[in-house]
This record gives sequence, structure tokens and C-alpha cells, in this order.
Amino acid sequence: MTRPRTSAAPPSRRRLLAVAAASLVAVLGVSSCSASGTDAKGAGADEGSATRTVTDIAGKVEVPAEPKRIVSVDFYSPATLVDLGIKPVGVVEGFDSDDPDLRPKRYHDALKGTPTIGLYYELNIEAVAQQNPDLIFAETRFLKKGELKRLQGIAPVVQLDAAGVGAWKERTLMIGAAIGKSAEIKKQADVFEKRADELKTKYADVLKDNTFAVLGHGQDRTTWGTYPAGHFYVPAWDAVGAKFRPFTEGEHKGEEGSVSEWLSLEQIGKLDNADIIAYAYGAGDFVDKTLAKNTVWKNLPAVKNGMVFRNIPASVVSSFEWGTESLDALDGVLAQISEKARS
Repeated sequence: MTRPRTSAAPPSRRRLLAVAAASLVAVLGVSSCSASGTDAKGAGADEGSATRTVTDIAGKVEVPAEPKRIVSVDFYSPATLVDLGIKPVGVVEGFDSDDPDLRPKRYHDALKGTPTIGLYYELNIEAVAQQNPDLIFAETRFLKKGELKRLQGIAPVVQLDAAGVGAWKERTLMIGAAIGKSAEIKKQADVFEKRADELKTKYADVLKDNTFAVLGHGQDRTTWGTYPAGHFYVPAWDAVGAKFRPFTEGEHKGEEGSVSEWLSLEQIGKLDNADIIAYAYGAGDFVDKTLAKNTVWKNLPAVKNGMVFRNIPASVVSSFEWGTESLDALDGVLAQISEKARS
């Protein structure tokens, strides 16, 4: 039985504003008891011991009012921190890479030389402890059994999630709240939403009349897959309301927002339900050399109509300012599509 992709409905502007408002309350809610020294935890302590209570995906967590040493054991929070003028003291491996498809160069420049604490899916807990953090950000779905408890023994942990359409926006607002910068992150969110609305209007016909496939390949370039709404690879496309091709039988993993099963090149004909194909920024050789020899590929409607385009770089958006840059890049891709559609 054909199983189409499932996707959560994008969070409404009202919902995002509600998250931002709640975050702002958290920022302003520094305990008056702590400030006055009458709170049990704050009595007799210096100003640096004041705390706030914020809400993450697991519930409420008490964090420093003004964290000074933040470690990010996730892929996403460092960019938001940089946008807010804060440099974490520890990050996962990979931020020393200047690959333009990983992240905008300014994040590489800001974070190069920062001590690393392992991979986001294989942490070095001792390296985290060595940084003496007073706050830790973690995407807990990648933590192994027992690691969350060990991290919580080092410093307060704000737990993040990135699954689902628009989840990255709520995650980014949450990061801003946790470090006491909700007002600043809300301004960045407003700029992003305004830019997204501009593109929705500018390319309304293209977005309404076509289905899109954002195409990637496996490591050995003998397999391929496409990304659905809510996947971390397509937040810019989600923001402008792109309609993705439905998965066909045998493609869907049954997990919301997950890439399709990696399929053999013999199955590339499944892409006949896509009007437009955007291939991964770094997949030019895969398309020009590998797929160009494939007869089925060459006879796909999108290929025959010349509707195959290179996707934007650094598409794994991790902050609102990064997202706005991605929308600027997407403007260029959509302009190419629009021009071709009119020709």
C-alpha cells in the first residue's frame, strides 16, 4: 500500500509568538528571593548565583541568571549563541570545518579553536566536565543511556528537540530564553518571518503549482533519497510553504520528518512525481556524472523540462539569522525556477 509522507502542521505565527512571550516571562522572572539573598540557594551568595527557571522539552529547569560558561553538546545551539553575542566554551566536533555546505562561514570563523567535546552522537563527558560549564545545551535524542544524568551532574542541562516542521524555531526561542535574551531572539525571529512572507508572495505561483523533491545521495553515491517537510535539511523550503513530493511505497520509514529510505539508482523513476528537483548543494558530481548516465533519470519529467536546480548551501538552519541568510539564497533558486517556468 502506498504510504505518503506524514508531516506535522507548521506552527502558526500565534503559537510562535506565544512561545516567545513565555520565554520573555522566563527572562524577566529572576527570583526576587535570589536577588535579595533570602532564597535558600542564594542566601549569602554573590550576584552570580542568581537563577531563573525556564521550560525545555522535558519541563522546567533552573539555570543561571547570567550563564558565563556554556557547553553545546548539540549541533544547533552554537549558531544561535553566536548570533546573540555569546561564544560557547565547548562544542561538538566539526565546527573547525570551513565547508560552505555545513554552515555559513561566519560561524566557522567565530567558533574555530573552541574546545571540542566529542561528536553530537558520541560525547566525551569528561571533556564536557573539563570546560567547567555552568549551562549545557543538549539534543537529548542523541544521548546514550545514562549520559543525560551524567551531564546533569556537571551543570544544568537545557534539553532541545529538532524534529517536526518549525521545531527549530521553537528550539531557537528556547535557547534565547535560557540565556536571558528572549527580546533579542524575538527580533531575529521577526526578521526571518518577514523575509519568508516576502518569498511566499513573490513566488506564490511557483510554490502553489509544483511539487518539489530535495534530493540527496548516500555516501557511496549508489543510493538516493529525498527529504520531507520537517526534516532538518529543508527548513527554508518549509518556511516558504513548498509542497514536497509524496513518498511512494517502500520509501517512508514511518518516522515523521525522516528522509526517505535510501533507494538504489534503479529506483530513481520514483521521482516522476516531482515537478521540480533541487539536488544537494554538494551533489553536483552525483547529478552531472552519475545520474547523467541513467536513462530513467534522463526521462523524468523534471529532468526533461529542465527543472533541476542546485539547492542552497548550509541548508541545515540552526538559528534565525542563519535562516534569513538561507532565505536570501533560496530567493536566488526560486528566481531561477520562476524564470524557467515562464520560458
